[in-house]
Amino acid sequence: MKKRLPIGRSDFKSLIDDNMYFVDKSMLIKEIIESGDVLLITRPRRFGKTLSQSMMKYFFDITQNNEYIFKNLKIYKEKNIIEKHLNKHPVIYITFKDLKSNNLKKMHDLLAMELSRLYLKHKYVLEVLDNEEKIIYDKIMGREALDADYENSIRSLSEYMERYYGKKVIILIDEYDTPIQQAYLHGYYDEIISLIGNLFGMALKDNVYLEKAVLTGITRVSKESIFTGVNNLKVSTVLNELFNDKYGLTKEEVEETLKYYELEYEEKEVIDWYNGYNFGGVEIYNPFSIINLVDEKKIRPYWMNTSGNYLIRKLIKEGTVNIKDNVERLINGEEVECEIIETMVYGDLNLNSESAIWTLFLFSGYLKWTSKKRKNNITMYKVKIPNEEVKDFFVQTVRNMLRESNININNILLNLINGYIEEFKEDFQKLTMNTLSYFDVSGEEPERFYHGLILGMSVGLKEKYIIKSNRETGLGRADVILIPKDKTDKGIIIEFKKFYKNEKTLLNSAKNGLKQINEKKYEEEIKNYGINDIIKVSIAFDKKEVEIVSNLDKDVELTEMEKVAKGMLKKGLDINMISELTNIPIEKIKNLYDHL
Repeated sequence: MKKRLPIGRSDFKSLIDDNMYFVDKSMLIKEIIESGDVLLITRPRRFGKTLSQSMMKYFFDITQNNEYIFKNLKIYKEKNIIEKHLNKHPVIYITFKDLKSNNLKKMHDLLAMELSRLYLKHKYVLEVLDNEEKIIYDKIMGREALDADYENSIRSLSEYMERYYGKKVIILIDEYDTPIQQAYLHGYYDEIISLIGNLFGMALKDNVYLEKAVLTGITRVSKESIFTGVNNLKVSTVLNELFNDKYGLTKEEVEETLKYYELEYEEKEVIDWYNGYNFGGVEIYNPFSIINLVDEKKIRPYWMNTSGNYLIRKLIKEGTVNIKDNVERLINGEEVECEIIETMVYGDLNLNSESAIWTLFLFSGYLKWTSKKRKNNITMYKVKIPNEEVKDFFVQTVRNMLRESNININNILLNLINGYIEEFKEDFQKLTMNTLSYFDVSGEEPERFYHGLILGMSVGLKEKYIIKSNRETGLGRADVILIPKDKTDKGIIIEFKKFYKNEKTLLNSAKNGLKQINEKKYEEEIKNYGINDIIKVSIAFDKKEVEIVSNLDKDVELTEMEKVAKGMLKKGLDINMISELTNIPIEKIKNLYDHL
């Protein structure tokens, strides 16, 4: 009988006691022991951070005898480590993963509750406390302490435990940045930073009672005074080699797991869906998805269907023009070059700082990095969507944006494709008036709507069209090119033009856009696919006002002399005579005649 899968399990001891399937990552303990005094490890959610912290708690905790748990694991072969460290250290273990609240007061109460539980668990230290220390200890247990006492609570507990056991303490803090992200999302970010910063600062900075500290989270946020003055901090992120194979599954570990459960899948299919991560140069698979694949025996999104996507969706929806353009490029399988700031500041997200946004996307597991280089004294990274599971999330996010804003791309373009240009103009103008505010939260950047529309096209029409935007075509760059996969359909070129006062009218701006399409020969790429029936549309905008012209408009692409010639044709003048009077070739005049 095969071992049960540890779905939903993050307690290491119960996993081993119940003989569940476990990919042996116990050598992380050796690497932790041999690394710095204060370690910060950041990885995406559900990549094994909590399970690893739990494993270390059971390994080091002096109050337990857990030799039997580790006997069959790789770490047990390290006899020197086993003798010196197995259940030989006082351990403070605290998790912040459940500290989630939409207001500051409740967050404060949740934090006080966690610290109260911690103190209750170690209340045996009351034996070595004086009366004043006991008073404060009792207040923390009773959730009646002052903020200053809460801020000093972990450091104080480490002192008391060192006094009790005569040994320095190991501090393990899981999901340390959860309250920071919650505070950012719900508007009390500045208020929480001081409290959390002081709590960690006092516990980690110059703490003579500290043997080692290990903190895990998704992001590194050291600029926010969280780790001010912690000079002995050593950081492991997805960008460096430290612990690079200890979180997530390597290719060999995935192959071993699938073989154990006798699952036969095309290797490429598993790679396409769940691989793609680059942790310090090591190829890593998403462990949560692999475990669920083995359980359900179906290739589909697993990780993306869990909670934790709200902030990423919000940043895509409210992102700048450049963010939306780059998301569209990522969905189309391209790489994007950007600056990644390891010491990310959540406050920078409020400023639409692109480097902060891309950093969050990368550290959260929504992107992978492929290469890096120094450019103007800045390290630039190339990033891309790691696999089909994450790509599906981006596509669904954009579709939801369109659905919420009542944008039906297919219906909008149907009139255009069928040649009903006036109906298309009317529908598009209504759309602009009704939905611009959805994409443009500031009211100062209407381009977000139009580029949001392009982003929508990239996912809403991909079954029928090859969508290209801002690509080199002809002699310039077209905003949107739709190349039909069915060559009997029409190709479409759309150019967006922002109105400038020197153009005098919005109509002139739209006409200039159509002129640009023709002069720059944007249609050349569509023609290369064997499609010659092409609709050209120029959309000029000034805030919420829109003017549209296209080659479907009557006479819109005729010169003044051609319009004169057309008038002569209507009066019944001879084609040869008209050619002599206007210097227009006879073939061109015949073409005008055909379109009367």
